[in-house]
Formats: sequence, C-alpha cells, structure tokens
Amino acid sequence: MLIKLGNFKLKVPEGSEGSIHKGEVIGILGPNGIGKTTFVRVLAGQVKPIEGVIYSYSEITISYKPQYVSTHYAKFSNYKVIELLYAMSPSGIPEWFKKEIIVKLGVDRIYERPIGELSGGELQKVAIVSCLLKEAKLYLLDEPSAYLDVEERLAIAKAIKNVVEMREAAAFVVEHDLMLQDYLAHSLMVFRGTPGVEGNAGAPVNLRKGINTFLKDVGVTFRRDARTKRPRVNKEGSYLDRLQKSIGEYYYVET
Repeated sequence: MLIKLGNFKLKVPEGSEGSIHKGEVIGILGPNGIGKTTFVRVLAGQVKPIEGVIYSYSEITISYKPQYVSTHYAKFSNYKVIELLYAMSPSGIPEWFKKEIIVKLGVDRIYERPIGELSGGELQKVAIVSCLLKEAKLYLLDEPSAYLDVEERLAIAKAIKNVVEMREAAAFVVEHDLMLQDYLAHSLMVFRGTPGVEGNAGAPVNLRKGINTFLKDVGVTFRRDARTKRPRVNKEGSYLDRLQKSIGEYYYVET
C-alpha cells in the first residue's frame, strides 16, 4: 500500500508481506519520522491509504493506544481513573484482569485520582490498561514505554504478553526501547528510508535479524551483559564495537 501525509510518503512494497498469529506480538522499529505511527494509524482506521487494501474493519475488533496520550485523554480530565476504566468496559472488569494487569501495574492505587492530575507515567499506564481492557483481536500500542522506568517497562511488557495470550489476540507495538522489544516481541518490522520524506515498511523478521538491521543502520552496537542479560551500549570505536561490526553482530554478543 501507499500512504501520503503532506509531503511524507509511506510505502509497504510488494515483497514485504508477512503474517501475524494468535498470541503473537510484532514489534515495529525505526528512526523518528519514518512512518511507524502512520502505519499503526492506518491499521486503526484513522488514516486511509491512497493505494492498497488493509482489511474489512467490520471483521476484526481493534484496540489502539496512541503515541500522545495526554492529548487523547484530555476530554476525560475530570474523570477519576476508575470511572474511565468502567467507561471503557461498561460490562465490568474481569477479575483476572484486575489481578494480573491492574494490580501489577499499580493502577489500583490511583483509582480515585482525576485523569487531569496524573503524572506522565501514571497516565501512560492508565492508557495502556484502557487499551488492554477492551476485548479485541488486534492491539495497537504506540510507544508504551514513554515516561516509565525500567521496571515499569518490563511490567508493561508482561501485561501486553499476558493479554495477547489470554485473549488469543495479536499486537503490533511501536517502541524504541530495544530491551523492551527484545523481551516483548516475537518478530520485528524494521522501517527504513529518509525521515520526514519517505518510509518503507519491511516484512516481519526474527528478533536477531530485525535488531541487527536497525542497529546497523544507525551505526550503534550493544553487548548483552552475561549476568543481567540486559543490553549495554558499546563505546564507539571500542574493541567490542569494532569486533561486533566486523562480524555483523550489533546486539547479541555476551560479555
């Protein structure tokens, strides 16, 4: 398909076809201004391609968390958190969801707080919970890690995986945090091109290939700490940086 927004073009060319399965999370990686948000907005039905067909929106239920949650939830500023959640799920909140998602993200502790008084991190978690609370077959989450610390990001990743598996759904997650993508995604779509001018969506590939492709494009290497398994950036020009670039392994070397 082809999408145009002003002077920007996003192409999903022939040969970039892929599939997504029940219980699967596909991560979306790429530099800023390359069309990642545009892509998920197309899937959410907010942007129409000028060429190509997505699917029949009447045949699949979708839940979407946008990138800019403060703007999206401004109309709910006077709602208490608990009121917003029940507005999103009039039939009630399942007990498993309360226990496994709401409580583990700490959202139950801010039930009585007005949406307009939440911090950036609190609002991000409420937005994610609201998105996951809706029963859907496809979840679209744009930068869910914004404003969250490392432990909160891992909790968010667990929540997304839990809901996708429990509901036999699938998800696309736009995210720059490589550690979160490494923990959360089963495969990756890498977007390449010229930021602000043209983006090209790649077919889903395995994590190793996807992260290596992205890091090669930006010229950065990571090593994985043997004890914590968390990624650490190599200093440019260091021995490990030069070694990993020489063997084409930008992310998966253990130290």
